[in-house]
Amino acid sequence: MTMLLNRLLIALASLIVTCLAAAGAQAQVSERPVPGFPHAVVYALPGNAPRPVVVILAGADGGDQGGRRFGPILADMGYAAVSLPYYSPDWGQYGPPPQFPDLPGSFIDIRVDQIGELREALRGMDGVDIERFGLFGGSKGSEFALIAASRYDWIDAVVAYTPSDLVWEGWGLETIEAEGTRSSFSFDGQALPFMPYRGFVEGLLAGPGNADLRAIHENGRADHPDREATARIPVEAYPGALLLIAGEQDAQWNAARQARTIVAAREAAGLATEALIYPEAGHDLIGGDGDPRADPRSGGTPQANAEARLDAWPRVIAFLDRTLKPGPD
Repeated sequence: MTMLLNRLLIALASLIVTCLAAAGAQAQVSERPVPGFPHAVVYALPGNAPRPVVVILAGADGGDQGGRRFGPILADMGYAAVSLPYYSPDWGQYGPPPQFPDLPGSFIDIRVDQIGELREALRGMDGVDIERFGLFGGSKGSEFALIAASRYDWIDAVVAYTPSDLVWEGWGLETIEAEGTRSSFSFDGQALPFMPYRGFVEGLLAGPGNADLRAIHENGRADHPDREATARIPVEAYPGALLLIAGEQDAQWNAARQARTIVAAREAAGLATEALIYPEAGHDLIGGDGDPRADPRSGGTPQANAEARLDAWPRVIAFLDRTLKPGPD
């Protein structure tokens, strides 16, 4: 108990320092648009010193909320933090209007190769060093990040919260009567092979909070063992640094299982992976706050999720510093 308390106090102290620094620098952090990406924003501190890039990839909620939340925090840590909205949910008359109507409104064939285009758009921007390039993703954003890392050898570091080892089926209004037909992601104009769900539309009709999303994923996987090999993200093709954070009680999908599969695939290829897997935690793991908030979509307990966030965040900071910032000469 004493050891756990000490760890929590150390993590809390780190969080307080980080938050106070971020609050103090908030007014100084600049926001610049990225040419060719209407909703992408680079967050950075003043000055033209080249800063490592960290691209923020949100999950299924889409929009720019994740970028607005973490962009200033990562900028204060010395990064050129790039918010890249790539999806803005649009369920037509069945949901609220999309935040960005010009972005894909369905999570179908999301273009992974836009990461390569983003890097080129960042080239030459003051204060941006594209030769040190990291990705920071959560949930579907981690799926995106891992696919990109397996295809671009210039990606140096990936932080993947609640990761996936597979490319999954896509969803949207187009798939209501066509389940199992579309992929979440594409590359170079081709839809990527994917793992179908079982019961996604049924879960959708059950209403918010009533669908067992973990079962929808796991049952789909059980139904289609023949598709494991083609839907698998070839994480062993990514030689860079990788940090995975997952909870055993994740209610969205089996992130802990998926993290272990990623670790095993990379170990077989002689590649090291850092994995933080929390037995009592769920899906709500991103960030460093210790607020034991209730999130019915998460799984785990509010307290376990808060403790996992407090434990993981200083490690995320250390990982990014170690892999993206130059060491002493």
